[in-house]
Amino acid sequence: MAQIETKKEQDRLYLAGELDIHSLNEIWRTEQSLLVAVKTVDVAKLERVDSAGLALLVYLCNQYGVKLAGINPQLQKLIDLYDLAPVINS
Repeated sequence: MAQIETKKEQDRLYLAGELDIHSLNEIWRTEQSLLVAVKTVDVAKLERVDSAGLALLVYLCNQYGVKLAGINPQLQKLIDLYDLAPVINS
């Protein structure tokens, strides 16, 4: 089973591991408390993101106004494929 690790420091949330259909429940359960005062979600240590994980990141950007930092080439490819740069970077 895939695992996602979260670490919060000041106004930055760090995600590490795999953000996919199997690990989303952990984020959903703690979403509101996890994102209090967060302005940036650092995704540099994500090893894998599937379309469900990307949907979660888009949701966080839209719902909480957070910015993504540390986008790796694999994630950037997904963002480009779904033409989500304007949503994620707005």
